[in-house]
Amino acid sequence: MKKILFFLASIGFITTSYAFDTKFYAGISAAKIDKHSYTQYSLGQNSSMKFDNNILFAFANSINYGRVKTGLSATTLDLDLKLGYEFIENVRVYALGSGAIQFFDNSTYTGLGYGGAVEYRLSQNLAIEGSYKTMNMSKKNHSYDYDSANIGVKFGF
Repeated sequence: MKKILFFLASIGFITTSYAFDTKFYAGISAAKIDKHSYTQYSLGQNSSMKFDNNILFAFANSINYGRVKTGLSATTLDLDLKLGYEFIENVRVYALGSGAIQFFDNSTYTGLGYGGAVEYRLSQNLAIEGSYKTMNMSKKNHSYDYDSANIGVKFGF
C-alpha cells in the first residue's frame, strides 16, 4: 500500500512540474458491486491540459474505500484517461476511459470501463466534479459489474 501511495504522489508531483493543471480531490461515491450498493470515499489527483481550441486532455488516479456489507469492504485503485471540451467558461465535460484494480472479498480483480464527468471550476484552485463510471471487474473464475457515481471537490495549489 505504501508503494501505491508513493506512486500516486509521484505522479502528482511530476505533473505539477510540467504544463498540467493539477488538482487534488476528496469525494464521496454511491457505488455498486455485484448488485450490492454501498458508499465509498475517495482521495486522488487530477491533471489536465487545455488547448487553445477548448479541447481538454486529462488523467486522474484515485483510491476509493467502502464497506460493501458487514465484514466485507472494497478498496479500488483506478486511473482515468479523460478527453473533454469546455463548452461554457469554467464548465468542462469529459468522456472517460478507465482501468482499475479492486481488492474485494479476499481477492484481487482488474477491469476496464468507461464513463463521463462534468466539472465546474469555481476558481483557479477550486472545482466541483460529478462523474459516473461503469466497469467489468474480473479474475480467473469470476466477474461482476462495478458502477460508481461520484461527487468531489478539487483543490489546487
